[in-house]
Amino acid sequence: MKCEKYTQNTSNMNFKQATNNFTLFKSIYEQLVIKTAMGRDMLFNTVFSSDKDWLEWQYALTEDCMRFLNQTSDNDKMLLECVLYDIHDVSGSVGLLENDDVLDDIGLFEIKAFCLACKKLNSMLKGLKSESFIFGDLQDIISLLDPEGLEVNQFYIYPAYREGLSEKRKLFEQYKKEEHPDTNKIYDEILEIENEVRVELCKKIKQHTFRIRKEIERVALLDISIAKGELNLALNLHRPTLNNNNSISYTKIFNPIIKQILNKKGKDFQPIDIEIKEKTILITGANMAGKTVVLKTLALSQLLAQFGFFVPCLDCNISLVEDVLCSIGDNQNENEGLSSFASEILCLNEIIKKVKTKKRYLVLVDELARTTNPVEGVKLLNGFISTLSFGNSFAVITTHYSNINADCYRLRVKGFINNNLQAPISIESLSDNIDYSLVEDASNEVPNEALNLCKLLGVDEDWINYAV
Repeated sequence: MKCEKYTQNTSNMNFKQATNNFTLFKSIYEQLVIKTAMGRDMLFNTVFSSDKDWLEWQYALTEDCMRFLNQTSDNDKMLLECVLYDIHDVSGSVGLLENDDVLDDIGLFEIKAFCLACKKLNSMLKGLKSESFIFGDLQDIISLLDPEGLEVNQFYIYPAYREGLSEKRKLFEQYKKEEHPDTNKIYDEILEIENEVRVELCKKIKQHTFRIRKEIERVALLDISIAKGELNLALNLHRPTLNNNNSISYTKIFNPIIKQILNKKGKDFQPIDIEIKEKTILITGANMAGKTVVLKTLALSQLLAQFGFFVPCLDCNISLVEDVLCSIGDNQNENEGLSSFASEILCLNEIIKKVKTKKRYLVLVDELARTTNPVEGVKLLNGFISTLSFGNSFAVITTHYSNINADCYRLRVKGFINNNLQAPISIESLSDNIDYSLVEDASNEVPNEALNLCKLLGVDEDWINYAV
């Protein structure tokens, strides 16, 4: 597993980069049903934000869409989906108009179809309260491209655009049948008239390109907000509360992807409670106790919250950070010829550099220095925790090491519910007997459960006997 980390300048980290850097975040994106090209573009370019006002606005739009979805019939929701799926991104055509280029009939058709779709959306979205979802009146543009007032999704140079055009077309058809020598001449005259009409139309529509661009953004915002609302309803996500209290706390936080997998098997995911303050949290626990899942879920939740999404928990109170800095998983980087240890240390060093700038980050580190010997591993872990105190960041670190004397707040995964399990048992059965709650643990020792787990999993007896 690669080192999933975020060390970019926050202003440069957009949604698309986050999906590339963090697999769990990408899994959430893959369940987000974006229906328009402009919606996807806007989402991919959304920046990881610490602007509280912008985030609260995003949350409010999502809640508005959730209310609307809950009050809308399945048939009306299906009709709305069809309209969104049919909308083409006309940004390219708008750009051509702004450069004084002349659109062909396809380009003019797409502008007309887009304006008609916006008009249709306005009539379908009466249940939405936000002004952000009220589409502007584009009837004047529609009328330019629909002189006959039929409002159908088609476009051609209508006879109404130019007096005598209809007669010339009829004459051309007659000449063509008769193989008249002036057939090509009449045809060229028609083409010239049609092109003149296109030029006139494009000049007139150019005056409204700013309005069209505003509606393109509105469609994108609507698409994203509806998709967020659908995601929240599907995954049971909740609106985060943002604070300035120098803390991050979750009540019943859960990993939505693992929860889905377990639910398909008829099992439940055990949510946990956790509060992170300025003192580094050190989490211990047996193998398979879910420590890595805690870190990944914390990273996912912070990313979701600061990209304007709801989060997987019953309730939360989140302090905003500049970035999420992670070292989670195997840091082996064969392409650079680095060992697991070297790659991990370089990753951690980048985190320290960031932390020392005094900006606030969320630092998440899994099993620091586990690929070196325990004596030096303990020293590196102690040193890393102590160095974090130079900054102003939140940090959660997991470990298997005992004798950590650095100043930190210690938590332990509660562990086995049943101490009388009989071997051999399956991994799934084993996990059913673990309590994943985090409890305060003032001791300086970690659980020694590796050999016991090996026995329960039914591994070779000689191997276990020689290990004792």
